[in-house]
Amino acid sequence: MAEDSERSVGLWQEFRRRRVLRVAAAYVAVAFAGLQGMDVVLAGLEVPGWSYRLVMGVAVLGFPLAIVLAWAFDVTSRGIVKTPEDATADPSYEPGPPWIWLAVVSVATAGGLALWLLGP
Repeated sequence: MAEDSERSVGLWQEFRRRRVLRVAAAYVAVAFAGLQGMDVVLAGLEVPGWSYRLVMGVAVLGFPLAIVLAWAFDVTSRGIVKTPEDATADPSYEPGPPWIWLAVVSVATAGGLALWLLGP
């Protein structure tokens, strides 16, 4: 039982080190904003109804690809480089304080709740 919790903590730390969670959050935010914009644009252009579903399908299918690429590669000032397999091989990695993510998630949740409650 203790080995399972250590392994899951190790995987979580590996996700943080490889910045997979940051890419996932950014992808979801950009895809959501893009789909909202496409909804307005496609309605104004009077295109067929299946076109919005096509754009949404492409966004959904692109998510696993973005996660795999985030796991394998890092974007640095030197360009796109392969992520080192060993956490100690990357001396520039600093995960940052965990309270920042809590603050970002809290503000996003409060904003979404406010929009939902005060919406039309």
